[in-house]
Amino acid sequence: MVLALAVRGAEPLILDETHESRVFGETRHYRIFLPPDYTASGKRYPVIYWFHGWSERYNKPVARDPGRNYDQGEGGVYGGDTIARFVGSHDLIVVKWDGYNPRTPGETYLRPYNISPVETDRQFPLYFPELVAYIDSHYRTIADREHRATAGLSMGGFMSFWVAGKYPDLVGSASNFMGSSEFFVGPRGFPVEYRHDEMHNNYDGERTRLVMGTRDFIRFYHTRMNAIWKYTRPFYETAEFDSDHGTPHMGETLEFHMRAFANPLPRPDVWSHIDAYPDFAVWGWEIASDRKQPGLTVLEGVSPNGFRSSVREWAPAGRVLANVKVRIASGRLYPAGQPQVVTVIRTRDGKVRRATEHADSEGRLHFELDGDEYQVGVGPGAILALGDFEVQDARWATDGKPVSVKVRLWNKGAASRSAAPLRWETPNPNVAIATSPHGLAAIGAGKSADVALQFTVDDPQREVVKLYAVVATSRLPIEIPTFPDAPAAKDFRIADGREFTVYQGGIKRVPLTLGKGNGDGQANPGETLAILLPDGDAWRAAELFTNDSCVNLAERVSDVWSDYDHVGASAKYSLPVIQPGCTVGHIVRMLARVQFPHAPDHRIEYFKVEFPVSGSGSATTK
Repeated sequence: MVLALAVRGAEPLILDETHESRVFGETRHYRIFLPPDYTASGKRYPVIYWFHGWSERYNKPVARDPGRNYDQGEGGVYGGDTIARFVGSHDLIVVKWDGYNPRTPGETYLRPYNISPVETDRQFPLYFPELVAYIDSHYRTIADREHRATAGLSMGGFMSFWVAGKYPDLVGSASNFMGSSEFFVGPRGFPVEYRHDEMHNNYDGERTRLVMGTRDFIRFYHTRMNAIWKYTRPFYETAEFDSDHGTPHMGETLEFHMRAFANPLPRPDVWSHIDAYPDFAVWGWEIASDRKQPGLTVLEGVSPNGFRSSVREWAPAGRVLANVKVRIASGRLYPAGQPQVVTVIRTRDGKVRRATEHADSEGRLHFELDGDEYQVGVGPGAILALGDFEVQDARWATDGKPVSVKVRLWNKGAASRSAAPLRWETPNPNVAIATSPHGLAAIGAGKSADVALQFTVDDPQREVVKLYAVVATSRLPIEIPTFPDAPAAKDFRIADGREFTVYQGGIKRVPLTLGKGNGDGQANPGETLAILLPDGDAWRAAELFTNDSCVNLAERVSDVWSDYDHVGASAKYSLPVIQPGCTVGHIVRMLARVQFPHAPDHRIEYFKVEFPVSGSGSATTK
C-alpha cells in the first residue's frame, strides 16, 4: 500500500508503505522520506532510520500534542524544523519505522518497542537488519554502514543508541533526542537491564550525538551518562537547547549525520561489545550460548590476536554466570585450514590451556568457553592485554587526590614477552599522570605481571578516567571509576535480615527486609548486607564501592523510579556479602552513593561508611 502525501516543488516525497516481515511473521509499516528529485535523479542516497517515541506511530505525531509534529509542516513548536524540510533540501533518505507492539491482535497500545516491560516476542533490534535489507533492495540507497544511521526521540532515542550499539557493523552514526538511559530489554522470559551508561564501548567505529533539553524531565540521567561517555567515547558530542522533551533543532542533528556520511570512521582494528541476547553477531563474529537467565555477554579488546570474554548479570562488574556455555566463531580472519596457536587463560586462578586449532573453510576459529572471565590469545608470539586493577592505599579512587593503582598485565600469547619500555597516557582532560615511563619486565607465556600507575583527577563531575598502557606498538585501554571526596556518614544502619522502612520508587516508604543474616545490625562473616542512610523518617539503600577483599559487591539491585519520574530509569543499591573467612575486627571501609528524588533534578550524594566485622552473633538468616 502506498500513500503519496506531498509531491510539490522542493518538498520531499513522503510515502507510507508496508512489507512482510519474516522476523515478526506479520505485515509491518514504515514511512519513507525521499528527496524531491528521487524519481528522476538516478542517484543513490544515505539513509537515516528514525525511531519514534511513546504514543507515536510511523505516521502519527505525539498523540497529546499534534503541534509537536517533527515529520512535516510549518509552524508548531518547531517552526517547520522538520524531517521533511531537511530531506527537501538534502540528498538523504529517512525511514521511520513503526514501533507498534500490540500484546493482543488489534490492540491499541501506546507503548512501543517491547521494552520495560518485555511483553511480547517482537524483538525490534532483531528486526532492524531485516528492515535495512528490505530498504536497500527496494530503494536507491548507498548500502553500507558508512552511509547508514539511526536517530530517534525519547523511547526511540533509547532504541537508536541500543540498535546502533548492537550493530556497529551496520551503522556509522547514531543520534538520540532525550532518550531514557536505561530499560529492561532482550528475550521474553529473561530480560536484562540495559544501561547506556555502561555500554559506551559498543560504539567503536561510530559517531554519536545526544540532544538534551534544559527543561527535559530526563536531563538528570543524561548528565549522569555524560559523566561517563565524555571521558570514554571518542567522536561523541552533546548539544543542549532551551527546550522541554522533544526534537529541538532537528536540522542540526540531521546535519550531524550528513557530516558523518561525508567523513565516516573506519572499521576499528580492536573493538568491544556487550549484548543482551544469548545469540548474536557483530563485526563478522558469531556468538551463541545456552543462557536462559538475565545476563550480558561481554567481549573486550577483540582483534585477530584474541579477546577477553565473560557472561555477567550486569556490567561492568556483575557476578559472572560461569554455568553458561558460550560458543564463539571468529570473523573470517585466518587462512583456511591453517593451524593457529590458541592460549586460553581463566583469569580468576590463572589456569592456562593451550592448543593448536585449525581455521575452518571460511577462515574462522571456533572457541568453546563458559561464562567465567577468560583472556584468549591467538598466535605463536607474545600478546599483551590489560586485566583487572586495584587501587592501592585506599578503597577507591578519589578526585583531587593522588591515586595509586596496581594493574594486571597478561601475556596471553604462546611465547615469552621480553622486557620493554612502558608508559601511560590518557585522552582525558584534567588528568595528571605521575608515573614516569619505565621498563616492563619479561612476562612468560600465559603469565601475568602487575604494573604501577599513579594519577590525579582534577574534575569532580566525571565518574571515570580512561587511560592507556603503551608498550611498543600496543596501546592497551583501561577505565577506572573515580569519585568525589565525601564526608563520613553521620548516621547509617546495617540491614542484615532486619526490617526497615525504606524508600522505593523514589518516594514510597515501604517496610522492607534487606540482607540475609541474624538481624543484629552488625556485619558478621557470611552475611549479606544493605547499607541504609537516613532521609527524614525512613531510609535509603546505598550503592557501594570498595576494593576490600572481605567484601563481595557482585549483587546490585535496581529500584525503578518510573512511577515517580516517568523516565524508565532507576536508582541502584548494593547487597554486599561479607566473605565467610573475613577476620573478626577487620574494619570495612566503603563509599556509599545515594540518589535523592527532586524531579527532574535528582541529587546524588556520597558518604564514607566504616564499620568492623563482628563475631558477636551467628550469621544465620532469621
